[in-house]
Amino acid sequence: MGFSKDVCRSRDRERDTEKEEEDALLTTPSSAPQTKIPKDSFHFAYIVYFTLGTGYLLPWNAFITAVDYFAFLYPGASVDRVFAVVYMLVGLLFLVGVVGWAHKSSAFLRINLGLLMFVISLSIVPILDLVYVKGRPGLYSGYYVTVAAVAMAAVADALVQSSVIGSAGELPERYMQATVAGTAASGMELLLLLLLLCCG
Repeated sequence: MGFSKDVCRSRDRERDTEKEEEDALLTTPSSAPQTKIPKDSFHFAYIVYFTLGTGYLLPWNAFITAVDYFAFLYPGASVDRVFAVVYMLVGLLFLVGVVGWAHKSSAFLRINLGLLMFVISLSIVPILDLVYVKGRPGLYSGYYVTVAAVAMAAVADALVQSSVIGSAGELPERYMQATVAGTAASGMELLLLLLLLCCG
């Protein structure tokens, strides 16, 4: 009989310990230690994260929206499928690399390097058309350069998106919301620009 009481007490202690550990893991923001959050008086930080959210999706939207242009230039290629596979595969591979490398570099460096790569990748297509393609369909060497530009944009996206999301995650929730809202606005901005160009 004494043995069963000891077993019951031991089980009760284990349950109490498990409950305390569970409560410690399930802290709510109100029960978490409060740190002093700097005031964003003029919403500059919010605007920066919104703009960064807009910026890292804009190149993909630009490439995929111009698929009719690329289909005209390269009629034998499945441009939309190739762009999607190249962008997603290269982006995933480099994102895995960034996860392993992130602790060795600053988010500032990764974001700025990625934004520079975005500018270069988006500049390649108009320069290529101006200098080499000149609107003539069937020049598939230009197609391969364009696919390489899409791959470069994917590398840039892996750098920028992971760094922006990571740094926004260290801040109050409002800045993650700004980043996601900027991402949503990116698609709308391009759509409005297309409507303006088509109807204007």
